[in-house]
Order: sequence, then C-alpha cells, then structure tokens
Amino acid sequence: MEAAAFGSWWQQLTGKTAERPQRTRISILTCQEKDPEGCFVAEEEGRVVGLIFSRTWGGVGWFGTFAVLPECQGRGVGKQLIAASLDYLRQEPNRVIGLETMPESPYNLGLYLRQGFQACFPTLLLSRTLEQPAGGNVDLPRWSSAGAGTRERWLADLREATGRIYPALDYTKEITSTAQHGLGETLVLIDGGRDVGMSTVWLVSSREGRGKELASVHVLALHPDYTDDETFRALLNGSEALARAHGRQKLMVSVNGRHAWALEQLLGWGYRVERAMVRLGLKGTDEGPSVDGYVNLSRWAG
Repeated sequence: MEAAAFGSWWQQLTGKTAERPQRTRISILTCQEKDPEGCFVAEEEGRVVGLIFSRTWGGVGWFGTFAVLPECQGRGVGKQLIAASLDYLRQEPNRVIGLETMPESPYNLGLYLRQGFQACFPTLLLSRTLEQPAGGNVDLPRWSSAGAGTRERWLADLREATGRIYPALDYTKEITSTAQHGLGETLVLIDGGRDVGMSTVWLVSSREGRGKELASVHVLALHPDYTDDETFRALLNGSEALARAHGRQKLMVSVNGRHAWALEQLLGWGYRVERAMVRLGLKGTDEGPSVDGYVNLSRWAG
C-alpha cells in the first residue's frame, strides 16, 4: 500500500518508471509490534485504504509509515488516521510529538501544517564510503555478547543519558527489536563502568531489493556530560568497523539540523549529504532550545 500511495512521488523523484520498492515484511512487523495500540487502518467496503503506525521513544513520539491509496485521498481518510495517532501519542502529556516527511511532497506538507504541525530543522541523511579492505576489529562492547544483567544495567544508564537530550527519551525498543529480529547490532561506549553512549547499526534494508552494500546507523546517542570529539568518534569508528566487518561499503547516518555540533563533526569527518527530510513538530509539544550540541542521530520517519 505504501508503495502505491507514494508511487507518483517516487517516480518523479527518481525520474524512473519503476515502482517504489516495497517494505520488507520484517520491517512492517517490527513497526507494528513496538506500539501495537498506536497502529490504525482505514477500510472502505472491506478493503484497507489507509494505514498509520505510531511510534514512541518514551518522551518522544511520531508517526510513520502513513499512507492512503491515491484514489482515496482527499476524502478525509488521512485526517482521521492522523487524529487517531495523535490521540495515542498524547497519552503521555509531556511527550514531544512530530514526524518527518519528504520535502518534494507539497500535498503532505500542506496536510500536516493544517493539522497543527510546524516546520523545524531538516533531518539530513549523510553517508560515507568505507575504506577497504573489509574486516577489522570492533573494539566496543556488543549487545549480542552481553548477559541479561549487563544489558539491564546498560539500558538504565542509556535512559539516563538520553533523558538529558529529551526528557524521558528512551531507545530501548530500538535496541531490543534490532537484536530480536537480527537487523543488526548495538555497540556501547563505557566510561568509568557505566554506559555513556550507544550506536545501533542496521545491516539490512527496510525495503525489498535493496543492495547489501549499505549499513545505516539507526540510532546513536551520547550522554551530554561525556560528549566530545573523542567519544563521538569512538562510537562512529566502531559503527564503521562493524559495517566493514559485514562487507558493507557505505555507512548512512541521519542527524537533525538542530544538533548543530554533531552535524558539523560528521561533515568534517567526510560524511556527505545525500538527501533531506522535513521535520515537523506539533505546536506546543517541544519548547527546547532551537540549536544544541547533543549527539542524537535518529530519524522521525517510517
């Protein structure tokens, strides 16, 4: 459905007649299982014509994937789905609520702006070609190699760290889902016996037919008290080494322009912008500083 809903946009963007690649089955299932009560569908005459997935990271919430079949657009289906998602996301009264969408889609932008969202800094998708040959050691501790007790300590430390970036921000779902479904690996950065940073790297694509040359940093965060060139570079070096060890030739990272220091570092380390997404926030839900020095690499997109 999502491929059909955005088919015209995709063809216009790429200049090709080929259909947009479908999402993988595991990609859909993992989105659904993280917030099952926040996933909604719209039906007409027994046929699904629209869907929306709500996503929560503790004190941060957003929706995506969101799609309505082209022949059913303009009937209010999308507005009803958005309203249902927002009702779910607002169950936590202090939650930051937002989303990301394609800047090339004026219809979507207009829809969201009319629903009370406002434009924020763009989220930039950057990539870097990895040095060959493949392989190399990954020096940081891995989630897959830790015992249950260690994992619980790491998660508690991480919740404290990310909560300093956004109140109650929590990436636990992303870490555990990545491990459970074999999507990649999470690396942790230890300082003084505590976990002060993490990087969850996906080694598979969320779409069918994509090549196996690309890995992506799904989420990466550092405790603000431990954020400097050395710690950020250590997490990134570990992520690159992990990607190379699995034969990947390129690493993709996403960073919102709000995190100006992190973006500047990535550009200085040879990462280049490939495209951008428009980030929108629901009015009244995010009163934080417009620019900060945090390291918090993630996307509010499906």
